[in-house]
Amino acid sequence: FTITDDSGDDYQYKEVPADDEFSLQEDDEDLSKALQTIQEQTEDAQILALQSVLTSEKSVSEIPEAMDDFFCNFLVRMGMSRTLDCFQTEWYELIQRGVFTARDAGSVPTVYTHNQQLEAENMRLRKDLEDYKLAANKAKEAFLKMQKEHDFHRMHHKRVVQEKNRLICDIKRLKAHYASYEPVLKQLTEKYQTTLRQKMLTSLERDRAVGQVTGLQATLQNLESG
Repeated sequence: FTITDDSGDDYQYKEVPADDEFSLQEDDEDLSKALQTIQEQTEDAQILALQSVLTSEKSVSEIPEAMDDFFCNFLVRMGMSRTLDCFQTEWYELIQRGVFTARDAGSVPTVYTHNQQLEAENMRLRKDLEDYKLAANKAKEAFLKMQKEHDFHRMHHKRVVQEKNRLICDIKRLKAHYASYEPVLKQLTEKYQTTLRQKMLTSLERDRAVGQVTGLQATLQNLESG
């Protein structure tokens, strides 16, 4: 890039020394002339300051691009290295032969440079969009996976709760069933104890009867022997 001075005015700016305190000549006693001199020096300082600000704020992108630089940048961006070598070889050969000069080619209109900038910005935005889409798809897949896991755990929890409720109902039914057996068990226990007492009495009576039979047999044998 070549930065040129595009200022069209022919005004000759004077350099203002930093240590100049706008001092007047001691022999100048005219007040109006002194005031005019101070005003002119002040205007010169303001013009120099304005020119420096305008020069510093001038953007490099506003400077027209040379035609050969435009083609070279285009070929580099497209990756056409062999075409670039051929173009540069023929371009500089024609310049050395004096067929034309670099100024004869002119500059590319700024609209083409702006179009390239817009195209580059568009490509960058498209790339960002693809990256955002990829990140969104990954986030969507992760969300669907988490949602499936959530549904699975929710169904498992629901099944466990249903099993728990069924077991609680079975326990209540068994408790009610065992509660209905308590009077029957109590009655059977009483019958068992009564039967046991009767058995003991029957055993005692049997033992007494066996003793009586044994005594009678002994008496009968004594009578027969006598």
